[in-house]
Amino acid sequence: MSDTPTLVRFYSGWERDGNGPDGLPAYRQTERVRLDRPPLLSVDREASEADILNHPEPYALYRRTEAARIDVHGYPLAMWPACLPHLFEMCAARSIHTVEQLAQLVSSKRRSESVKSIPPEVIEIADRAVKLIELQSKSGQYEELITDLQSQVEVMKEQITEAAHTIASQKTMIETLKLKAVA
Repeated sequence: MSDTPTLVRFYSGWERDGNGPDGLPAYRQTERVRLDRPPLLSVDREASEADILNHPEPYALYRRTEAARIDVHGYPLAMWPACLPHLFEMCAARSIHTVEQLAQLVSSKRRSESVKSIPPEVIEIADRAVKLIELQSKSGQYEELITDLQSQVEVMKEQITEAAHTIASQKTMIETLKLKAVA
């Protein structure tokens, strides 16, 4: 037998669960486990209670990762294109689920602490998260500016219409005065 340790990974999968009322196949979500012992052994199956009890750390990592995909308040890391899958896993293992949490990680107060304990790849993406948060905060200013400019345009349109009426009435008055002056 090999001295290589078994690599354990839990993940979500789908199992066929009969047919639905419309005749199409129905599926249910399951917890699956993949057990790998290099170079040749690999087992992929539905997770059992024994798997969960025998491998609590990988299962806890799986639960945190699933929580990061489901229960988030903010911009989820799972949906952010800049967060690659391996970075998402590293962040989920540290209970970081949103871009906002990632940005707080490298805030000016906590920067020195986080550089010591967190991999450089996560620090790099956290810096990008800070830039994203800054850009989003500025976007509200642009919306306010656009609204203000639109209201100014409406006022100017009213003033132009009023000025056009005044000019038209003054032209008629000038024409009338010209006719009186000639006569």
